[in-house]
Amino acid sequence: MGLLRRMLPQMKLNLLLALLLVLPCHAGREKFSKGQYSLEFPDAWKKPAEDAGAALIARENPDGTALFAVTKLAVAAGAKVDLEATAKTIADGYKKDLKLTEAPKIEKGEVDGLQARFIVIAGPKQAAVGDEAKPEGLAFYLVVIDAKAAVLILQATLATPAAKKTSEACLAIIKSFKRED
Repeated sequence: MGLLRRMLPQMKLNLLLALLLVLPCHAGREKFSKGQYSLEFPDAWKKPAEDAGAALIARENPDGTALFAVTKLAVAAGAKVDLEATAKTIADGYKKDLKLTEAPKIEKGEVDGLQARFIVIAGPKQAAVGDEAKPEGLAFYLVVIDAKAAVLILQATLATPAAKKTSEACLAIIKSFKRED
């Protein structure tokens, strides 16, 4: 947690999670997973130019410094989701891939009445290339949701330092998550 604590102190982490509950969204709802769920994206956010792989839905901000994607993990029929273990596995994967010294902290919560785990990850800083101004690294906001028949993963990937407007937009998208009945 050394790097995470230096880059996102506990108070900032709590503030980011609290923002999930209060930030408004801007555009119409976009449904995914056969219309079972939806999110709101800011008007200017569009489908990424590059393939988003296995994402159910993916949108990128206008300047390309943030990507928001939703993926889904299937749950075997009759099996119960172990949300804590799933979130820990995801956090450990980021720890290994980003060569972090400690695993990111996982916070419990809910999204639209569904149990969820919130993970904030600040990747290591990267050096600028030449004279060109480059982002210093990446940050990830992840929400792992127990959707009973599946685990949904909402992931915002941001170049850091992220503009306040971009961070707020990502948190507003997460806050907009809704089950469609």
